[in-house]
Amino acid sequence: MSTEQTTEEKKAPSKEDILNYLQEQIEVKKVQLELQQLSSQLAIAKAEELKALAFIAQITNPQQEEEEDEQEESQAAKTRTLKKDK
Repeated sequence: MSTEQTTEEKKAPSKEDILNYLQEQIEVKKVQLELQQLSSQLAIAKAEELKALAFIAQITNPQQEEEEDEQEESQAAKTRTLKKDK
């Protein structure tokens, strides 16, 4: 039995082992936090890029926007006249 007890005692982690494990976990969590922050910053940068591209597209091609507005207005006018006819 004494042999079994000593092997069981050796299987239990020492205080140093536990502290080392916890320190490793702290480092892992710090890296995970940094990765999450970088991912958030990247998402913001991509959104700003898309917003800028949309703005540039509106500036470089204002005729398309005017045509779309005219089409919407004519569609709305048709809808209103159809409602009156009924």
